[in-house]
Amino acid sequence: MHARNLAQNPDVDRITLLGRDGTRLAEVAQSLLDSIAPGSPADIAGEHAPASAEVDLAWSTGSIDSIAADIDGLVIASPTASHPQLARQAARAGLPVLVEKPLSLDLDELKMLSDELDGLSAQVMVAFHRRYDPAHQSLRRRVSAGELGRLRIVRATGHDHLPLALDYIPKSGGMWHDMLIHDFDAIPWVTGERVVRVQAVGSVLDEPLYGEYGDTDTAAAILTLESGALALVSGTRRNGAGQDVRLEVCGSDNTFSVGLEPRMAVTSTEPDVPGPERPYPQFIDRFEIAFRSEIAHFLRLVRGEDANLTQPRSGIHAIEIAEAAALSRLTAAPVLLPAPSR
Repeated sequence: MHARNLAQNPDVDRITLLGRDGTRLAEVAQSLLDSIAPGSPADIAGEHAPASAEVDLAWSTGSIDSIAADIDGLVIASPTASHPQLARQAARAGLPVLVEKPLSLDLDELKMLSDELDGLSAQVMVAFHRRYDPAHQSLRRRVSAGELGRLRIVRATGHDHLPLALDYIPKSGGMWHDMLIHDFDAIPWVTGERVVRVQAVGSVLDEPLYGEYGDTDTAAAILTLESGALALVSGTRRNGAGQDVRLEVCGSDNTFSVGLEPRMAVTSTEPDVPGPERPYPQFIDRFEIAFRSEIAHFLRLVRGEDANLTQPRSGIHAIEIAEAAALSRLTAAPVLLPAPSR
């Protein structure tokens, strides 16, 4: 996805795919070429693809250091366990980096890594894509401007349409760290309030393999914000109606929503209300504009033309919330979050 969006961006001249498996790299390169070919269908090129795209393409099984002199920036979309090491290598090579979330699943490691990357003056942008989504950005501005009035309730819905591949379940990081981490990042960012208390529950209703790894495929959490406002978060790993991701904020004066649109995967039972139009099949489609905006922002960061909205340190609170949710589910008790370190 990131490679496709880079290839379709007119500001990119050359892409080098880096990996250990040459055969796999060749397959990815061919898929990438297919996605930018004239007349490529929307399910490959994306619904918001430009009319035409041209880019030089290469691939290498070498190291980051072996190609560092020939590239201007690096996108890391490898398995999560490799993110800390690769981010360090890229930062030490002086390369701006966009790394898929999370930078680390371990809170202590994330804090130490953030300090280390700060010391290197590295530009490391973590891919919390909702911060680059125009609707989420608009919601944040309106809340910040006071249009909501006093914040009372937040409702976050994260219901995936397609189930995870079974071989990914053991290494996914789990419901809280892999899936709902985006909501745990977006809620404090949109509202401007930290989470101080978490109570979470979860069930295994779809695929027993989740339970074998201590995970859940159906989950809910209540987050208490600093002001006492409450955020209600729900997550499911398989939703037959389509990809359903929404964020609603309710205040004393107004209620605003992200995701309230004709393609929302919800059918009304009110008379004469039309059903959803082409619900999104997966998260890549639901947030295509956000992912493209994220790449465009990263390219501006590479050129020194914009600020980093998602530095490594900005992901710490989301991991704190995820760990609290996991502990709350395990202990069947609410968990208080620590005050921010000074």
